[in-house]
Amino acid sequence: MEGGEAKPSNRRRAVLMGALLLLSPWLLVQGWILVGAPTPEHTTMPECPEQTMNCASLSSSETVRMDAGLTTVIEANISEVWTAWEDWSEDNGLRDVLDDTQTDGERFSHRVAITPFWRFPDDVVVHFAVQGDDTAITLYSASRLGQSDLGVNPDRLENLHAALVAVQATN
Repeated sequence: MEGGEAKPSNRRRAVLMGALLLLSPWLLVQGWILVGAPTPEHTTMPECPEQTMNCASLSSSETVRMDAGLTTVIEANISEVWTAWEDWSEDNGLRDVLDDTQTDGERFSHRVAITPFWRFPDDVVVHFAVQGDDTAITLYSASRLGQSDLGVNPDRLENLHAALVAVQATN
């Protein structure tokens, strides 16, 4: 009887050890991310470094790894554009870090996108400024770790841009 009881215990122990061995690379990466990628305090628009492969941005003055033909002025008021940003952020699971409304009506936001499985943090920063009846936009997305984002940040900003431009189609 005792020998029969020991076998399930040994099996459980073997399964637990196997699971820990399989999870150990993931756990190590999570520790590396925790130590190596603290959340920056973006209170102004950051800029992508030269010759970057892990950052993308779109503004009226500079475009990095984005289609230069994309508009940086949305034909909608800033409140509608801000609502589209909040909806897109929620739909894409971004975490809030900072949302700020200036006295002149400008809006600034820093949020974090977490990649599935490995959970790498990517910063997404937007700035919206009133331009008459329209809204001037500045978009930025960057991976905190690594040399390349495998195209994730430009794709993310194209998707966000499309969501913001869709607001003007409803006006």
